[in-house]
Amino acid sequence: MNYKIKVYKTKNNEWSTKAYASVTFNNSFVVTGITVREGKNNNLFVAMPSYKSSKTDENGRPIYKDYCNPTTKEFRDELYGNIIDAYMNDKKELEVKGASNKFEFGIALRSFSGENIEALGRIYFDKCFVINNVKVIPSEKGSFVAMPSQLVSKENGEKEYEDICFPITKEFRKELYDAILKEKDVMKQKQQEEFQKIDEMDKENLPFR
Repeated sequence: MNYKIKVYKTKNNEWSTKAYASVTFNNSFVVTGITVREGKNNNLFVAMPSYKSSKTDENGRPIYKDYCNPTTKEFRDELYGNIIDAYMNDKKELEVKGASNKFEFGIALRSFSGENIEALGRIYFDKCFVINNVKVIPSEKGSFVAMPSQLVSKENGEKEYEDICFPITKEFRKELYDAILKEKDVMKQKQQEEFQKIDEMDKENLPFR
C-alpha cells in the first residue's frame, strides 16, 4: 500500500501540538486531523483524530477513542515513524511506496436500532488500518454512507460538521460506498432469514387447541 504524508507545522512553539498531518492512501482516501504532539521529557508522539466516548475510566475521566488507527504494530511503527520523520526534517510531503501497489479494503457492519442509523461499521485497509464509526443512514432517496465527522469552528464563528476521513476520487468513492451499501443489504437479508426461521419455529411449537 502506497501513502503520502503531509505535515503542517503550528506557528506557536509553546503549544504541545507541534503539527497537523494528513495521510492519503493510494491517492484514493485521505485521513485528516492527525497531530504531532510533545509529551513528557519533550518526547514527540503521533495522535490520531479521536472523540470523547460515553465511557469513563476508573478515575471518572472521559475515555477518548480513535476515529481511525493502524491495526498492526508493524504498520503503526512505520506510519508514526514516517510522520515524525517528516516533521523533524521539515518535509511538507513524504511519499512512501509499499511492497505492492494494490489497495484492498474490507467492510464490517452491524445493525443499529437508532431511528436515523441503519448500520454502524468499519473499513479495513490492507488489514493494517481501520476507519471506525462509518454509518449507513436512511433517507427518502435511499440509504447513504456517512464517514466519521466532527464539529469544527469556521472563520465566521459558525460551526459545522466536517468529515475527518473520506474518499478523494469519484471512482473510489463509488467503489467503496457501493460495497458498503451492498454489505448492508446482505446483512439485512441474513437478519430477515433468521427472523423467518424463528417465526417458523414458534409456529411449530404452538400448542394444539
